[in-house]
Amino acid sequence: MKINQYSQTPLKAYSENRVKDAAGKAQSQQQSSAPSRDVVNVSSQAKLLGAARQTATNSPDTREQKVRELREQVRSGTYKPDIRKTAMNLVRDEVDFLS
Repeated sequence: MKINQYSQTPLKAYSENRVKDAAGKAQSQQQSSAPSRDVVNVSSQAKLLGAARQTATNSPDTREQKVRELREQVRSGTYKPDIRKTAMNLVRDEVDFLS
């Protein structure tokens, strides 16, 4: 078996690629060392939801007395909701949501 019959060209080509790879790595390291920024995009719906949540958190509980009265009516079994009014409010809210 003769080892010397093959030329050294494939090894030389590999050496050239190694030099190119090293240069590419150095260039990518220079680019990656520049400060990068993370960007967050928030949809308008998410902004609206956040504003609504903040408003609800900051608003005082002005219906506290009414809630206490209704809670007591429910506990005593005397609470009689107006089903027609409730249904109309649900339909109105749904129409407003779809418009």
